[in-house]
Formats: sequence, structure tokens, C-alpha cells
Amino acid sequence: MVLAALLILVIAIAAIVSVSIFACRSRQAQPAVAATAEPTDVPATPAPTATAAPTASPVPTATPPIADAWYTERTEAIERYVRAYSGLTDESEIQARVAGMAIDPTQKMVAFTFDDGPRDELTDAVLDVCEQYNVRVTFFIKGDYIAGHEAQLKRMLALGCEIGNHTWDHTDVETLTAEEMRQQIESVNDKLIELFGYAPKSFRPPYISYGAKGSDTRNTLIAIMQANGMAVINHTRSTHDTYDEYTADMIYERMIAPSDEGHALHYSIILCHDKTNKTINAFRRAVPVLLEQGYQLVTVYEMLSCSPDGFHAGWIYSKAD
Repeated sequence: MVLAALLILVIAIAAIVSVSIFACRSRQAQPAVAATAEPTDVPATPAPTATAAPTASPVPTATPPIADAWYTERTEAIERYVRAYSGLTDESEIQARVAGMAIDPTQKMVAFTFDDGPRDELTDAVLDVCEQYNVRVTFFIKGDYIAGHEAQLKRMLALGCEIGNHTWDHTDVETLTAEEMRQQIESVNDKLIELFGYAPKSFRPPYISYGAKGSDTRNTLIAIMQANGMAVINHTRSTHDTYDEYTADMIYERMIAPSDEGHALHYSIILCHDKTNKTINAFRRAVPVLLEQGYQLVTVYEMLSCSPDGFHAGWIYSKAD
């Protein structure tokens, strides 16, 4: 009886334990809602890398000043003509235009010259190139071409170009008496002074003809030059642009050639004529090329004044015998 009771008790306890174990296993099998845990081993956000300061643009080197009196007078004259003929009225624009024509005497330079003008569209085309690239040239003009071309002459002066004297009507000075020669030259000067207050400093004899060394013709010419503060300007290089067989390409090549007959391009006086389209086309191509090569395109007077010998009234420059 007692054994039977004990047996029943043991069976009941075993059943209870079995139920408890099942219930525990069932709870463990339930998926738990994951708690949002604080991240571990997360690398710290790196401190921002300091951005390097941008490299400053190089400060343009100031153009070395030219303290000579000729340069002061030249710059004052340019400013006067810019004010009178450029059409600019804003003072800052006027000063910027003048400052843009500064010369660096330590850099290469070349002087283009154009003879026998001015001539309407062709001279205008040369001036367009000068204005586009801020370069200057020298125009050796004929006196009998002044009338009707006053606007072009004003534009030359406003752009800082030089007006040179090429006689009144392109007469060979070797065929003239002393008085006729003086009239041919001084009549051009007088007209330019009357109209624009401009006195030429450079004279180019037609046909590059002015008598042999020691001749009366040459001595007379030198005396006229000295009396008028002028110099005779030949050339160191001709573009041969008056030759029928010379094309624009051939003229261009002569304009930019590093040397010609032993004379380097630096300090060259280049002979051209503003009377054919082929010359204008060649000049238009040559200017940006020469600027890229570091040349300054300046007037004859400016270049000679910067040269080792300087500019002197009564002198004959280039290819003088």
C-alpha cells in the first residue's frame, strides 16, 4: 500500500519536472527583440585635414623704370594724344591705356615700319592689329597724303605709334637742291605740327637714297636732320613686300626669321609698306608669334633710344656706309 503510494508520487514529480524543462526550452526558442547596442570598436572620426592654402599667383614683375628724359617726354606725349584722340573719357581707362604702353628695356624689341601711306583701308588694317595686340609701329608718311587722312593720323597717335617723315611727295633727295630737300622734309613737319602739334623725329629717304658718304647731298641731309632734331632711318631687314613674286607667306617668314644677313631680330628695323593686302596679312600673322617669343613691338624712336647707342639727331641708322 505504501509502496504503491510512493510509486504514484515519484511518477507525479517526474511529470512536473518534464513540463518545466519543456517550458524553459520553449522560451529559449523564442526570437528575442534585439536591443540597440552601443557600437564597439568603431574607429573615431578622423579630424579634418587642414586644406593647404592655395598657392598665390605670382606677382607680375614691375616693368623696370626708364628714368631718362626722353622716356618721360614720350610718355607725356602719349598721354596727351590718348586724351585728345582715343575717345576715352574715364581717367582710369586713360591711365591704363598709357601704362599699357610701358617699355621694358631689358627685354627684346623690334620696330616695324610702314612706308608710303597713309592709305585708307590698308593703313586702318595695320592700326587694327596694333590696337588688338597693343603694339606700336612707325609710319613713314608722305606729306601729300595727309589731307583726307587726318582721322588715321590721330588714331596712330592715340595708339602710341610714331609718325615718320617720308618727304612731301616721295622725291629722291639725290635729285634735289639743298633748298628743295629742306622744303620736301620740313613741309611735312610743319603740317604735322600745325594739325596735331606733332614733330617727327625719324626720316626715311625715298628709295633709301641720300648720296654717298661725304657727298654734298648727304652732308646737306645731315645738316637738315640736326636742325630739326631728326635722324635718318634705314632698315636692317626688308620684307621685300613690293616684289611681285613675294607672297604673304614669304613676307611673313621674313618678318619672323631669327636673323637676316647676320643681323638678329632683336633691335631690327623691319621695312614694310601699307599698300598691299599681302603685307597686312603677313603682319597680322607675325605679331602674335613675335609676342609669344617675348618681343616687344615698339616704334623706331623708342627702340633706338633704348639701344646701347641711343638716339641722336643727325645720325644715320642701319646699313649706313
